Amino acid sequence: MKTILKFSATFLVLVLMLMADIPLLPVELVPEAQAIFGVRRRVARRTAVVAYSAGAASASATAAASKQQQNATAQEQTAVAQQQAATAQQQAAVAQQQAAGSQAASGVPIGTVVEALPGGCKAVTVSNSQYHDCGGSFYKAAFQGNKLIYVVVGNPL
Repeated sequence: MKTILKFSATFLVLVLMLMADIPLLPVELVPEAQAIFGVRRRVARRTAVVAYSAGAASASATAAASKQQQNATAQEQTAVAQQQAATAQQQAAVAQQQAAGSQAASGVPIGTVVEALPGGCKAVTVSNSQYHDCGGSFYKAAFQGNKLIYVVVGNPL
């Protein structure tokens, strides 16, 4: 009888151990190897240190990339501003040359106001407006109060 009891007890223990190792059942004899002798705490601590180091490296790499992108944007904005300044200088130079050319051609600066026309002027009509051609300078009649004046204009032709 003792042999049958020993055999039955051994068989029962083996069946229970087999059931404990089947992953479908919620019962496990040893859930994880890390649970033995505080290994879980050491591994968790190492994992946290490694994760923190990786996070810090990732954060520093992200910060460096952000800084490079900001520097590139600043350089691009500086280049655009320099190009706009150069364009403005070129336009100002062209305007000065045109003004100098019109003054040189007419001899009298545009916008000059005179009370009487110089001698030898001829009347010219352009687009239903009357001008006076006085040797390359064109004058247009206007009133200042109740007084007749003549203003130098650009070439209307």
